[in-house]
Amino acid sequence: MEFISLYELNKQVKQALKERFEGTIWITAEIASVQENRSGHCYLELVDKPAEEEKVTAIAKGTIWAFTYRMLKPYFETTTGRRLEKGMKVLLSVEVVFHEVYGFSLNIKDIDPTFTLGDLERKKREILEQLERDGIIDMNRNLELPPLPKTIAVISSPTAAGLGDFRNQLEHNSYGYRFHIKLFPAVMQGEQTVESVIAALDRIYAYENLFDVVVLIRGGGAQSDLGCFDSYELAANIAQFPLPVIAGIGHERDDTVVDRVAYLKVKTPTAAAAFLIETFQHAEALLEELRTDFLTGVEELLKEENKRLLLQIKDFKRLTQTLLQNRGTSLQLLSRRLEHHSKVFIYNRLSGFDRIRDRLSHRLDFIFDREKHKSVQYLAEVRRKCENRLAGDSHFLELAETKVKYVDPKNVLERGYSITRLKGKAVKSVAEVSANDILETILKDGKLESEVRSDPSPKE
Repeated sequence: MEFISLYELNKQVKQALKERFEGTIWITAEIASVQENRSGHCYLELVDKPAEEEKVTAIAKGTIWAFTYRMLKPYFETTTGRRLEKGMKVLLSVEVVFHEVYGFSLNIKDIDPTFTLGDLERKKREILEQLERDGIIDMNRNLELPPLPKTIAVISSPTAAGLGDFRNQLEHNSYGYRFHIKLFPAVMQGEQTVESVIAALDRIYAYENLFDVVVLIRGGGAQSDLGCFDSYELAANIAQFPLPVIAGIGHERDDTVVDRVAYLKVKTPTAAAAFLIETFQHAEALLEELRTDFLTGVEELLKEENKRLLLQIKDFKRLTQTLLQNRGTSLQLLSRRLEHHSKVFIYNRLSGFDRIRDRLSHRLDFIFDREKHKSVQYLAEVRRKCENRLAGDSHFLELAETKVKYVDPKNVLERGYSITRLKGKAVKSVAEVSANDILETILKDGKLESEVRSDPSPKE
């Protein structure tokens, strides 16, 4: 049986691959992972997946050596605005390498950024189309910004340079407007950005009624870190957020999916602050305009009403004079008739009052006599009841006095009885007395002391 060693096998495989792939070839793949080491080399894990599927059909390791990576990296990032990252489709010029120990790998010699750029735009377009199909792409844009957005929830990295600029411009604005800013920290670059920003939005949602607007700040980062803001999940959260979201995450020429769904996209965090200040200025200008219009309208209304009033006064004066002239004679006649009827009326009323007075006097005399008779009867009844009560109480007191005298100890002693005490307490039984006890006997006319010679025995 013929056989060869593993080394010989790998050596033959290496030779076969070298003869089959003498130069470089262009391949398409998806980046599964990216790792840069301290030496400047970049190691990639490349995978291949069928369209619209997640199943991996091929895996290979790729290496961009430091001297090549130093040229490819800036060229790729400048062209695409993105750095090499997980999930990105790339078109690579590779050299097929097989090592007897380390196995199969690809040495990457070149990258076509236009392929990746086209794929990124395709993905971005697909995300926007999905948002539109879901009916949420313009939800945040259609919200109404409060006239004075003074309470602001800020999502940013606490160390972001743009955050300081944003705060400084709002807090030291030359108009003296007062803003209340609350920071909700989040990671703003890298693979954790989407999850971190959504978590910050959830924390703001818990206090939705306290805030007027949300500002997303990423100032100071590289353009190549904007890829995480082309996420469907993050865009859907922002699009459906109940507060207007101002996105200040990129530069002038950048336009992410988040920028598209947010209420407003601004170039920088400073521009976001300027927009909020301008909103206050607009509200102030509107109020000043309304105040001016109100004052002008009031002045014009007062002038018109003054003119109308002067005309009415003139008409009233003229009509009054005419009326007084026409009614003068009638008033004189009415005055005389009124005077005559008044005298007759007063005379009749006085007579009536005299009759009423007489009737009232008679009625009062009758009532007085009746009440006086009732008072005499009531007084006699009270006197009778008091005498009966006193007699009853006197008899009760006599009975009580007799009972008291009957139970008085002195009366008992008068009848020949005595009281014996031991140490101040009355003796009721011989069992309470012992030999040598000194007893005190109380009689009607004095006290006696006696000593017990022996223990008394109770009678059986």
